Amino acid sequence: MPMTVEQVLSELGITAVEERLYRFFLRNPNSGLDSDGITFDTDHDEVDRAFERLKELGLVRQHPDRGVVAMEPVVGIEKLIERRLQALNEELRRVSAVRKAIPLLLEDQQAGRRSPVSSDIERIEGLDEIRARLDDLAFFAHREVMAMQPDGPLSAAYIEAARPLDLRCLRRGVRMRTIVLDEAVADDRTEKYVQELVALGAHVRSVTHSMERMIIYDRSVAVVPIDPGNSARGALIIHQPSLVTSMIALFDRVWCDARPVEAAEAAPGADEHLRLVEKQILTVLSTSSKDEIAAREMGMSVRTFRRHVADLMTRLGASNRFQAALLAKDRGWL
Repeated sequence: MPMTVEQVLSELGITAVEERLYRFFLRNPNSGLDSDGITFDTDHDEVDRAFERLKELGLVRQHPDRGVVAMEPVVGIEKLIERRLQALNEELRRVSAVRKAIPLLLEDQQAGRRSPVSSDIERIEGLDEIRARLDDLAFFAHREVMAMQPDGPLSAAYIEAARPLDLRCLRRGVRMRTIVLDEAVADDRTEKYVQELVALGAHVRSVTHSMERMIIYDRSVAVVPIDPGNSARGALIIHQPSLVTSMIALFDRVWCDARPVEAAEAAPGADEHLRLVEKQILTVLSTSSKDEIAAREMGMSVRTFRRHVADLMTRLGASNRFQAALLAKDRGWL
C-alpha cells in the first residue's frame, strides 16, 4: 500500500495541519494567512501555530510585499531529511555508547555470582520467559552455539521463533553446531529450514537414537529443560563450569557419532529470496508507526515482530527502519 504525503512527512515531524498549510501555499503562491482558501477543519490558533512551525522549519517565509512564500520542496524537504538523518545518526551514536556500560554491569554480575547467596543454576518458568532468555543468550553469543534438538519434525511456530535468532548468530560469524533426529530432516518443512541454515554456514548432523535436549552458549552457559518430557514447563540456566564441561563432553560424543547434513545446491538468486512473511513485515514497516500495531496486523507477538525487523535490517545493511524501507524498495523487495 503506497504511503500518503501526510504519512511520509510525518516521518519528518510535520503534523497534518502543517502539511496541509504548506501544500496550500505551494498551490497558492503569495497568499496570506487570511486567505479564504484556508478552510481547514480546525481553529485559527492552530493554523497560526502551524504557520509559525513552518517558518521555524524554513518551509515558508513572510514576504513584506508578496505575502507568504513557500520554499521549493526539493530544497525545503531535502534540508529536513538531512536534519532528520543527522539526528538519527546522533541517536545511534548515543545508543551505541551505552555498550560502554556493559563491562561495568558484567563486573556487578560476576560479583553477584561470587556471592555466597548466589547460585550457579537459575530456574526460569513459562514459555515466554524461556524464549526471552534464549533470545538474550543468542544475542550475546560471540563464539559458538551448540544444540541438541531431540524433537521430530519442527513445527511452523518453532521455526518462526528460532529462525531470527539463528540467522542473527550466523550473520555475526558465530559458529553453530546442531544435532537433530533423522526423522526431523525427513520432514519437508524441517529439511528446508535445516538446509537454509547449512547454506548460511551452520553445521548440522543427525542421529537415529534419542538424546537429551540442551543448548550451550560460548562453552560457558548451558540451558536444559526442567522436565525433558515437557520443555514448556521451564528451564535451567547453568553457569557452573564443571557441569557445563560435562555437557560439552556429552555433546561432542554424540556429535562424533552423528551423520553430517549436506547443503543442497542453492537455487539461482536464493540469497535474494524473501519469504511472504518478510515481505509483509517490510510493507507494515512502511505503513505502521508503532510496533504494537504492526505486530497485531501480522498476528504475532511484539517480540517476534521486532526480531524479524532486526533480522531484515541486518540483511539489508540498514542502520534504522526508515532506511530499511528505502533499501528494500531500491532492491525491488516491495
